[in-house]
Amino acid sequence: MTADALAAAPDPRRLPDPQSYPNPQSYPDPAWCPDPQWYADHVLVHAEPGGGRVRPGTAASWRAWWREPDHRPQVRSPAELSVAGFSTRHTRTRVARGVWTAAGHGYTAALDVRAPSSHLAARRRHALGCAAAVRRRPGHVVSGRSAAILHGLPTVAVPRLPELTAPTQVSLGRDRGGAHLRGAGLEAGQITVWHETPVTTVARTLVDLGRHDARDAIMAADAALAERLVDRAGLDEALTLAAGWPGVRGARQVLAAATPLAQSPLESITRWVLHVDGFPAPRLQVWLAGYRVDMLFDRQRVVLEADGLDKYSVAELRREKRREQRLRALGYRVERVTWEDVVRQWPRTRGWLRTSLGLPA
Repeated sequence: MTADALAAAPDPRRLPDPQSYPNPQSYPDPAWCPDPQWYADHVLVHAEPGGGRVRPGTAASWRAWWREPDHRPQVRSPAELSVAGFSTRHTRTRVARGVWTAAGHGYTAALDVRAPSSHLAARRRHALGCAAAVRRRPGHVVSGRSAAILHGLPTVAVPRLPELTAPTQVSLGRDRGGAHLRGAGLEAGQITVWHETPVTTVARTLVDLGRHDARDAIMAADAALAERLVDRAGLDEALTLAAGWPGVRGARQVLAAATPLAQSPLESITRWVLHVDGFPAPRLQVWLAGYRVDMLFDRQRVVLEADGLDKYSVAELRREKRREQRLRALGYRVERVTWEDVVRQWPRTRGWLRTSLGLPA
């Protein structure tokens, strides 16, 4: 986004009164993302330009990158680097050039995490920060949104600090070492390893996300089901183990709504806010006259597409116009929502969507 465009963009802090929302869960947090216009098509998981579609295997791509010989996320202390023959000056020079990465807590990774996407680079840096945070705190486990990032799952934003689960209830919250600590029970079967770093399993991670933020949870759960990182039985088991915990009721609701059919994080969030605000459940990824549509409200014959038309090329716009004309000729109305509509302008969007569907305001 250019400087002029950024200056002209709506101020994300200017949000409607929360009381205007029919359900508090749909009220947007201004800290969701730094650039909603760009985020509408990319959303941290390599969405294809123009359509907001997530290419299959984004978590697999994430894992494959870290498995390459030059990309191993090994964070080392100054003493370890010194033993390997690297002086402090040598380390600082390489970090300044970007060919090595400062992981935090005094640790360094001999790894270049730069990427064409600034959000992908931020996720890589955060992953290294999590590895360093756990090395500094033996016995702790990466959890929450940080665990989702290590598994390659989408999150609404990259946490400012690594999120860890502590083995005891001592010194929870934000600590002086630059991590956010939570206390919770962890069974051995709920812990796996990301390279050298202990992290909660995908199922446990999704339950934790569902307990704290439904938006992160629905995005990550849809992606995890689509890539077969978890199945319903695994989710049910993790929910059973969390019985009685704060927020577990909300986690059950959001994970019950998860589906492998969602094609982008924007679709996931759109489907969730529709559910929360009492809209009829649409059918997903339906084929109509040779075209696949995101959501279909059968009774109303309304197609709802979650995308970012402002990102389309001229050729893509022409294809979309022909597609929409064909659907309209078959008697379907086509409505579109963008990240802006769903995340920052939902009360207004909710109103015109209910009118379009013939539902009471």
